[in-house]
Amino acid sequence: MIKEDFIIDFTKKKISYNPKGSGTIYAVRELYSAVQDLLDDPVNMKYDTLIVAKSPTKFKLINGWVIEKEAKKHLKEGKLSSR
Repeated sequence: MIKEDFIIDFTKKKISYNPKGSGTIYAVRELYSAVQDLLDDPVNMKYDTLIVAKSPTKFKLINGWVIEKEAKKHLKEGKLSSR
């Protein structure tokens, strides 16, 4: 499950891959949707948006967020940039 495979660290503003993850490769839009769902939780509503959709396949990290190289290896079908 994507929510268990990726670690969203609100303190460090970093997305990383869980070393005990399933190894599944996800579409970038799936990560985007999972992050949006996470931000909808009342406990997380205090945090700024960290990712925006530029198109159906292009996404951008904002507000100082980064993604580790290892996490990017588990994404396909789209582009995720931090610039």
